[in-house]
Amino acid sequence: MAALGAACSSGGPASTAPAGSGVRSTGNIDTQFSIPGPYAAGTARYVMPDGDPIQVWYPVDRSATVGKHTYTYQLRSWVPASLAQNPALASLPDSVPTTAYQNLPAATDAGPSGDPSHRFPVVLFSHGFGSYPEQSSFLTDHLATWGFVVAAPDHRSRDLAAVLTNTVSVHAGPPSTTAPDVQDLRTTLAFLRTMDAEGGSLLFHRLDFSRIGVVGHSAGGGAAISLAGDADIRTYVALAPAPGVPPTTSKPGLVMVGSSDTIVPPGSVRTTFDSLPSPKREIIIDKGGHNVFDDICEIHTGSTRLVDILQKLPHGGSGIGAFTTLATDGCFPPDVSPPLAWPLIDQATTAQLRYGLGIDTGPVGLGSGLDHAFHGVTASVTADG
Repeated sequence: MAALGAACSSGGPASTAPAGSGVRSTGNIDTQFSIPGPYAAGTARYVMPDGDPIQVWYPVDRSATVGKHTYTYQLRSWVPASLAQNPALASLPDSVPTTAYQNLPAATDAGPSGDPSHRFPVVLFSHGFGSYPEQSSFLTDHLATWGFVVAAPDHRSRDLAAVLTNTVSVHAGPPSTTAPDVQDLRTTLAFLRTMDAEGGSLLFHRLDFSRIGVVGHSAGGGAAISLAGDADIRTYVALAPAPGVPPTTSKPGLVMVGSSDTIVPPGSVRTTFDSLPSPKREIIIDKGGHNVFDDICEIHTGSTRLVDILQKLPHGGSGIGAFTTLATDGCFPPDVSPPLAWPLIDQATTAQLRYGLGIDTGPVGLGSGLDHAFHGVTASVTADG
């Protein structure tokens, strides 16, 4: 950490990161889900009875945001107080602007979401190894604008704090449907059920538990696949996933990976994809690295990026070395700039959830035209079933 402090000593105050700005194509595929939906996004943080914090995103009426400021999250809020006060971490760029509004009332009209139950469908989000619940705010904010309520637990067995303090409690071994991170997702779903039933809660009588999906990145992608076998889960999206336990029944699934990923290589993801039941799709983003699916590459002070600092530090091992290895993959040329790929990821994930949860009667905006639907990024698309 002393080396980290020296590397950061010249950094300025944390400021904003650029948002994705993909251009919609006029090609042969509907890209309507790449732009924000009919709602604004709200976000709030809760602590579950077991002490685990979760971040929740939800639809907000646009009229409620007039005169309000959007939320900025701090990476330091996901590490122990003892580390958060460390001068080395204190000098790191860590502020990430979002398009969500904090603690506003949830929308009451679910009609624009398209859900025929007139409630909002539920999505569980599982973050990656050495990461944190807000890691993919570009995506979780986006899903809320399309009428989804997204809830992400902090997987304390393998989160950012556990990696930085060398207290990771996940051991190598075959994937399991009872792994701690999979259980965290089940606990989160139970907490949402309580919120839905509790008068006066933010989500009182807002949630459609007949439509539940799960999304995850990296280790969280494996957790999403393993949870997909639960009867309550209707569809799943696995982003650069580690291996999981495939569902034994047919459930629509989407797997995405970057062709340049060195953390979870495309060959490993193809093995995972081949093990999944149909119907399923795989999207490989050309020149995409591991962090094309999260915010980390875009955290900066305006003059200094977090990953430029991390790139100069020793990689591998444990603690800050492990975080450095994970956090910098896909952040440098020739890999595609993540914001260029975010509209594709938003489009595909939103479309998959709507199709898999039965909001759309068939797959809309998921065809082969996705391979060239957005300027600055290309992909290959494989469909099975």
